[in-house]
Amino acid sequence: MTTRLARSAVAKPAPAENPAPPAAPLGLRLKIFALSELSQAQSLLAKAGDDRHAGVHQARKRLRRARAALALGSKALGREGRRLDDDLGQLCRGLSPLRDAQALIEGLQRLPASEPGPLASALPDLLGLARQRRDQCLARTLARDADFQRRRDRLLAMATRLEALDWQDVKRGAVAKSIARSQERLANARRRAARNPKDDARWHAMRRRLRRLRQQDHLLAALEPDLRPEDNVTAEEATVLGEAQDDALLLRHCGSHSPFPPPLRKLLRAEARARLGRARTPLATASP
Repeated sequence: MTTRLARSAVAKPAPAENPAPPAAPLGLRLKIFALSELSQAQSLLAKAGDDRHAGVHQARKRLRRARAALALGSKALGREGRRLDDDLGQLCRGLSPLRDAQALIEGLQRLPASEPGPLASALPDLLGLARQRRDQCLARTLARDADFQRRRDRLLAMATRLEALDWQDVKRGAVAKSIARSQERLANARRRAARNPKDDARWHAMRRRLRRLRQQDHLLAALEPDLRPEDNVTAEEATVLGEAQDDALLLRHCGSHSPFPPPLRKLLRAEARARLGRARTPLATASP
């Protein structure tokens, strides 16, 4: 009897582990992602001192990621979703002058300071004037919106609006169609930029399309990997386009509203044009 009981005990299967809970519906997970991005954007805008410049840059990234999530469910989220997306875009654009002022400094810092020549000699003056312009821009902004409190309050209200949207109606099929639309828009933007390589607006549009598709790719890699886009959204292409955008920004700051005197503008203009051509030519050649 003892032997039989022992054998029975050995033969008895181990209790099954608790099964993993089913994943929440995709729409709900997209909502949680977008709410997290808005919350982080609000925290980033609360940074103080020298951290404010990085905070603005990172906050704008979070706003764009939230918009990328909204775009995946745009049809199901309806008019209210589109209105919220427009308001987030407006808030992001309102921070653009601050970001551009800091990006000008970062663009100058990427110039070849170690190569002897007039430009390298002029870089300290260029950077000093760019920092002065940036600090003035930030001071004017904070005078109208101390500590970005008004913008942070707007983000809180937008988070409430986002949570109230019909995320349960966002289905996998609709998300797949949204990804296909993003891929098509990027392909069209690539062709337009390749047809007119000197048109800054077309390159800027291409960069925005690529950035949106990459954001959606990263989002779906975490939430629903089998819906990721088939297009080759490489980090290398995004980096090259980002650096070219910085060079285009340098070029724009050589105009009538430049913080630099005419002799420095001339040096900077020649370097920015040369760098822009080197960055864009391979991309234009590779575009179908």
